[in-house]
This record gives sequence, C-alpha cells and structure tokens, in this order.
Amino acid sequence: MTMNDQTPATGERDPFEGLEDEAAPDAAYTRETLLRAAKRGYVRIRRDFVQREERPRASVLADLVTGRKERALDLLLTIHALQPILDGEALPIQTWALLLGDGVKPRVANAALKTLQEMNLLEISGKRGMPMITLKRENGDGEPWTNAPPSDPAARGRGFFALPFEYWTDGTIDKLSLPGKAMLLVILRDTQDPNGARSFVMAHERAQEFYGFSERTAERGYYELRRQNLMVEHRRLVRAPKHPLGQREEWHRALVNPYSTDNREALRVAAAAAAKAAGGDAT
Repeated sequence: MTMNDQTPATGERDPFEGLEDEAAPDAAYTRETLLRAAKRGYVRIRRDFVQREERPRASVLADLVTGRKERALDLLLTIHALQPILDGEALPIQTWALLLGDGVKPRVANAALKTLQEMNLLEISGKRGMPMITLKRENGDGEPWTNAPPSDPAARGRGFFALPFEYWTDGTIDKLSLPGKAMLLVILRDTQDPNGARSFVMAHERAQEFYGFSERTAERGYYELRRQNLMVEHRRLVRAPKHPLGQREEWHRALVNPYSTDNREALRVAAAAAAKAAGGDAT
C-alpha cells in the first residue's frame, strides 16, 4: 500500500482490486519486446564482417573469436539488430546487459562496449549509465554505419547476409558458445543467395586460411550447431585420382529453419514488400 492508498468504505468495491505489480523483465521479454518494434524480422550484416574479400581473409569476426570476445560479438550483433528503432536514442546500460542474457552485469556490457569502441566499430558518448552509441560499419573500416542499400543495383543482396531475430528470441544467443556463433555466421554468409549454393563446404583445416580462426574452432562450431539441431549434413564422395581409393569425402552442411536460405529469402522479400508499401526501400 502506498501513501495515497486508502481502505474503501464498508460495502464499496476496492477500485484497485486485481492491480498487481508486474514482474521485472527478463532477457527473453526484453529481447522480444524491443525486436518486435524493429519489425523486419532479421538484421543485415555485411559479408566482409565475416570474411574479407582481399587477402588476408581474417576479419573483424576473426579478431573477436581469436580474442575470445564473445560478449562484444553478442553486443555488436544486438546493437545492429536494434539500430532501426534506436535512431539516436540511448538505452540504459542495464538494458544492454539484460539483452546479453539473464544475470549479465552492467559492467560486462560496459566492457563489451569499450572493446567495440577500441576496435573502431562504434563510438560512445552520453551520460554515465546511459550510453549513446554511434555505429560504424561492422567490417572495421571506420566508416559511419548506414542502412542504405548499395548504390549499385547489381550488388544488392550480395553485400549483406541476414541473421533472423530468432537468434535472440529463441535463445540461440544463449545456447551457442563462441565457436558455434562463429560457424553460424560463416554459414549464413556463404548460403545467403537463394540462386547460389545452399550448402556450405569447408574442410576443418582450411578455417585458418579462409576465416582466420583455428581448425579446432571450426570443429567445435560444427558440433554445437549439430547438437542444437540448427544444421544438417550430407556426405558426398567426389573423384580424387590421387586418393588411394580414387574418391574422397566432401561434407556439405546447411542450416535449418529459421536460418535456412529459403526462410531468410522469405524474410527479405516480406521486408521489401512492406517497405515498398510504406514508400521506403529494403533489400
């Protein structure tokens, strides 16, 4: 009872009957509520965040993985996912911590923000405890972030890949460790085009050369995706004249719904249609 609460007169109904305090939001509620406002259903991430076009191929993702900066990776993806609704608005550091997971302390979120600033992926300003975040491009080139599509129409869809919001709302962000997240992003990148390859092929030992992290990371990542039922695999025998048996194994891996190529394309088409109806643009 507050200072203004009074007991109703005898025979009168309590006007506050049934009014109970709501429970404090948890990570699931916070993610669902904020991402629902973003509407699109997925976040676009530049392909060169995962793999540079030029050699060496190691990228920002590789730096985060080899530096064991899992919280920084989580926070960067989350900031990009919420960017359409932030529009210069600051969120309390407690909210950012909650978006990272139940029990995550604000100091952990602060440390992740500082890591991303040091990597030239964003700038932080504003009041203590209420960081104002200005994004830079996720490929680490220091250029300001923009949601505008590529200027060349022929390049649309090739410069980005989609990460569905189920990554947060289904708790995938909590279920995978850093190797699983790394390989999820790698496969998302390389299976985005519905007219291209829908499965991913890479021998473990090529992970360092192609993506800048270890064979062990790739092995563990595949294991986690398999264990969480996020990936299916198919063994194909291909001709190999130098092999003792004349054939070698080639493993094809593909993500399942909601991360499948078809579902991501459906999300993109729906977002483009909604943007067109609203007089905007989406890719």
